[in-house]
Amino acid sequence: MSAANDDGIRLGRGALLAGGLGVLLSGIVGALVLDHVFHDHAEGEHEHEEGEHGEGEREGQHEEGHVKLSPEARQNAKLEVKKAGPAKISVTLSLPGELTLNADAVAHVTPRVAGTVREVKKNLGDLVKKGEVLAILDSRDLAEMQREVMAAKERLTLVESELRRQEALFKEKIGAEKDYVSAKQAYAEARIEWSSASQKLAAAAGTGGRGTGYALIAPLDGTVVEKHANVGEVMKEDTQAFIVADLTHVWVDVTVYAKDLPRVAVGQRARVRAEGLDSPAEGTINYLGAIVGEQTRSAHARVVLTNPGAAWRPGLFVTADVAIDEAEVPVGVEDAAIQTVEGKAVVFVEEGDAFEARPVKLGRGGVGRGAESAMVEILSGLRAGEAYVSRNSFILKAELGKSEAGHEH
Repeated sequence: MSAANDDGIRLGRGALLAGGLGVLLSGIVGALVLDHVFHDHAEGEHEHEEGEHGEGEREGQHEEGHVKLSPEARQNAKLEVKKAGPAKISVTLSLPGELTLNADAVAHVTPRVAGTVREVKKNLGDLVKKGEVLAILDSRDLAEMQREVMAAKERLTLVESELRRQEALFKEKIGAEKDYVSAKQAYAEARIEWSSASQKLAAAAGTGGRGTGYALIAPLDGTVVEKHANVGEVMKEDTQAFIVADLTHVWVDVTVYAKDLPRVAVGQRARVRAEGLDSPAEGTINYLGAIVGEQTRSAHARVVLTNPGAAWRPGLFVTADVAIDEAEVPVGVEDAAIQTVEGKAVVFVEEGDAFEARPVKLGRGGVGRGAESAMVEILSGLRAGEAYVSRNSFILKAELGKSEAGHEH
């Protein structure tokens, strides 16, 4: 083969190689261009989606914290709306305390005679009326006393009959005077014996002596708070079988520190709060100790609560807000209007056909006067003249919780 032919072949191969390389480069450039276009398009769609999502979040946030009720639902909820404004606040002193039984209305029921429990009629937590039977005992001591009374009564009857006979004989001058005197003396002795046996039985049995058994009787209206009587149990005269307490009046034993004693006095009103209980109870200080403890450097005060409700159980630790002074504040609301949402104090403010859960900063708390609701100072978050829900705002809180749960879902 000639040199010219070799050069032609080489040139042809070079051209083919260059052409293939050009096609390859064109493909790579095209792919890069398409990837850029698709990438820009995807970013645009992603930004569009983010924009739509952001607008949705902003719309949701606009509705958050608001509750709308239909006119019918609002009427059923019995919401009370008032306007915030100047109020007289009772300045309070917060003191620790404990709920206790009313010692003046607690009865320790014990048998007056030894015996064995035959029947238990009342159990722990039962409500009882004065005079109701709590349990029945079989008592040999009681049976012996009843036998003595019966024997004394029978002897008295016989002696009385003999006295009448001797009296008739003496009046007819048939019998001797000494026999008549002896009969009168025997009658007097028999009467004393019968009276003594009857009193002994009455003292031992009281109203509990019924037939062959001895009944433990409720001495007052109340609740059985302790029970130690079980069927078959042997009880002595000093065994504590039941404790019955009247829970319509309970006491709050309050600790008053020495530095606070000059500001606390009998007759002051107090609002009592307990953790876990939504509504406070109100009472009055009716006792303030005259002695300060050497170890605690504090005195005891007592607040009486009347009909606080079944949730107020003796043994609860509480806080007593004692009213020690009064002050005028520019903005105040009723205590019942304050709700807690996500750990913050809020007041539901009326805005058109909706209610806004408005966060507020609380100031001094108050204590109500009789039927009046306690007032609370509002430092910020609510202006004078704004309408707020003063009663039954807990219903709005519940509705708000439902809507937020649905939004999260």
